[in-house]
Amino acid sequence: MPPHRAASTLLGLLAAAAVLLAACAAPTAATPTQSARSTTATATATATATPAAPTSTPAARLTLASCPPPRDIHNLTVLHRFSVSPDDIAVNPDGRLLVTALSADLLITTSAAGAVITTQHISGGPEGVAVDSSSVYVAQQLLNAVVALSPMVHTIASFPNHTNNLGIDGIAVDATAHRLLVPDSPTGQLFAVALAGSATPQLIAGGLGRPVAATTDAAGDVIVASESSPGLTVITPAGTRSALGHFADLDEVLSQSGLLYVTELDRHDVVAVDPATGATAVLANNLPAPQGLAITATGTLEIVDATTNALYSTPSCAAAP
Repeated sequence: MPPHRAASTLLGLLAAAAVLLAACAAPTAATPTQSARSTTATATATATATPAAPTSTPAARLTLASCPPPRDIHNLTVLHRFSVSPDDIAVNPDGRLLVTALSADLLITTSAAGAVITTQHISGGPEGVAVDSSSVYVAQQLLNAVVALSPMVHTIASFPNHTNNLGIDGIAVDATAHRLLVPDSPTGQLFAVALAGSATPQLIAGGLGRPVAATTDAAGDVIVASESSPGLTVITPAGTRSALGHFADLDEVLSQSGLLYVTELDRHDVVAVDPATGATAVLANNLPAPQGLAITATGTLEIVDATTNALYSTPSCAAAP
């Protein structure tokens, strides 16, 4: 090969080598791999995902199928026999039982087993009794008023009674709305009294016959028991009302776990009521005058009878085996 061509060839080879070396040394554009994309997507999903909020299990709603067979008065558990006629009963948060005796002007406190712990003089004919975490409330039937016992006895509401009818019978605490439900028995009206702030009674409904007890359910409805037909009236938060079942002479109404419990003075019994249908199941019968009814945290019904002067207990539908 001639010398000048050899030199030219050598120079060409050197130039090509230089280009190749430069190409190897230059940075290359990063192309995401499939695994890189997957990692990014996973990280984004992890960062934006919101853990599912825990769901609460609603309390079981009982049916009448849960109720035990009816018990005759002679098969009820007798917790106490009083020397005076009892009228109403409530269960204290600590489990003690509070029993009023209108004719004796007494509030009697017993243990859960029925042993008398204290007696307190309450003037004005103590009838209905209710309790919350801060006080005990007693209806004075002869004065048509309600007193609170803490920190000392004082009137929280008074209602004019220009009739010849007996005054307030039963009262109840609406814990959700923090108010006291007061059926104004002689005028056929239902009032609410706030337990904080202004205690001015607020009218809920009228034309209720002789209302003697009230309670609330999980939906916020107020159920009123009357000593006259239809017996049970349901009042919704919107103010609409409807009759429930067929009752003629009730004295008490309670609500627990989706069922109502009432005392029937004309039929001398205690019954459970399905609020969806008005159907009933008798739990205790042949009671001469079942004036007071309360239910414990464990589902035991406490009954006071004004004729036998006794405090009875029997399982509710919630306590049935």
